[in-house]
Amino acid sequence: MPASTIPKYDTEETALVHAINGFRKQNGRAPLKVGLSLSRAAQWMSNDMAHNDNFDHTDTRGRDVGPRLKAFGYANATSGENIAGGESSAADTLRQWKNSPPHRANLLRTKFKVMGLARAHDDDSMLGWYWTADFGATVGKTISV
Repeated sequence: MPASTIPKYDTEETALVHAINGFRKQNGRAPLKVGLSLSRAAQWMSNDMAHNDNFDHTDTRGRDVGPRLKAFGYANATSGENIAGGESSAADTLRQWKNSPPHRANLLRTKFKVMGLARAHDDDSMLGWYWTADFGATVGKTISV
């Protein structure tokens, strides 16, 4: 995704933003804003997983979450990432994350103030649908979803 591109969230991505913030509210946490750099990073990661059939926090360029987020303009050390695969809907993806203790912890981490997320699809891949949610503690430029 070119650096000048503002990500466009589809219906399911938008639903997941609202579902995550609803889950946070139910658990006494503040809502997360949607960050531009984290959204770009999440879109790149979801596309990378889908089109390269790679389901891992290490992308096909060998970067884990920290260096990847930095490459997309987010440099704060406080960050996290959730990935999921196989489900096309926001509700099913959130269910996966809520049922996984490390992913649930990221959803509810009080230090996180901003997120970016995206999904990508490839019929020829192992899981079909791939989701990435990147989280951070520093709010920079935000986007509306």
